Amino acid sequence: MEQLKSFLSKMSIIEYKYRTLEESREQFNIFTVLHKENEERCLHSRFISVLLSPNSTHKKEIFLQYFLKIIGITDFETNSIIVYPTEWNKSEYSNIDILIKNDKKAIIIENKIFAGDSNHEDRGQLEGYFDLIHSEGFLKENIFVFYLTLDGLEPSPKSLGKYEVLENINGKIIDYEHEIHDWLNLCIKECSDQPFLRESILQYINLIKRMTNNIDIKERLEIRDLIASSDENMKSAKLLIENFIHIKWHTIYDFWNELADALNKLGYVIIEKPTEKNITYITHNDTYKKGYYNYFDFGLYFRISDNFIAYVWNGTAQSEYCLFWGVRKQDVSQEYHTRIERIFKKSKTTFNESNEEYSKWFDFEDNYKDGECIYFQNFFEWGTYNLINNSYRAKMINKIVCEIQKYISEILSYETR
Repeated sequence: MEQLKSFLSKMSIIEYKYRTLEESREQFNIFTVLHKENEERCLHSRFISVLLSPNSTHKKEIFLQYFLKIIGITDFETNSIIVYPTEWNKSEYSNIDILIKNDKKAIIIENKIFAGDSNHEDRGQLEGYFDLIHSEGFLKENIFVFYLTLDGLEPSPKSLGKYEVLENINGKIIDYEHEIHDWLNLCIKECSDQPFLRESILQYINLIKRMTNNIDIKERLEIRDLIASSDENMKSAKLLIENFIHIKWHTIYDFWNELADALNKLGYVIIEKPTEKNITYITHNDTYKKGYYNYFDFGLYFRISDNFIAYVWNGTAQSEYCLFWGVRKQDVSQEYHTRIERIFKKSKTTFNESNEEYSKWFDFEDNYKDGECIYFQNFFEWGTYNLINNSYRAKMINKIVCEIQKYISEILSYETR
């Protein structure tokens, strides 16, 4: 343990050095000024589509050619090309994030950043998009589907529907860290005559690096050299690697049990909470990238009264994978429906109303800058990683419980106010 402490101390010195260097660089980024950095539709999809379109004001067809080469599409005529959304009409084409098409072929790009698939009862998301373009006269072999994520996340089986696997819709997974980053670096070389465009792409590259935790190559090499510098450091690094999945498991396990205890102290009865199997699927089986969504769609149910049950959930809310809470209509009496709907709709954070439930993110979920987003599938997120710390975990549980208690009190007293 002393050797491990010494190793971690040296690692912290490296981290501090490069963090200081990063903070000394210019931090202003026009994209994060105007939008949240994970805003798929208004930020990422629109900027990428504008760069891809030869009809945009940058007038560079080479950007599209580079992209087609990187994603492995050949024999794609670009003279009659149109890319949606356009620079002027910023609406998606039938909800498709990015659509590239000519007279004979079409490329569908579904853009996912910390988001789940928006499926319908009768069809999956990708299934529906593929069928839509096919119904417009495009041969199936001439329609290509690309699932774009930060880190290689696969689409859910439900999204693929009857097609079952991506290969059946000429599909492929691409990500920001590799294909998009490499494509943008090629685009930069073509912008020597357009400094505003060049600076915009550079700022976007910096945004992607931050989102994908793409640290400086010099930092990576220095960490490697530190590990290799002694047998003790080699053993310490190996110890961390071998045990980190267990550290994650116990962190998530403790979080849910401590949350259950906190709710129980308020007089609420815990009906159901995550099983050890639920947690193991996240930490041990790499389910995040394999796409087994049902395995990490779990949570905690608690009874407030005989006719009022609520939940805290790890899964999909507003098509985002995150921690959220809410109530199912079947779990509350009719008298509460109107109260819950009106009170939730007043909330400042994203609110979801479906035919079956009302749910909302916790207020701290929007606080990405301070790293308070809890996202159990990804311990690279500071808000999740920090839960390892006992006091931080207790602080976040207290925030969650206080928000729940505030809303429940308002719901219960709604008619008497």
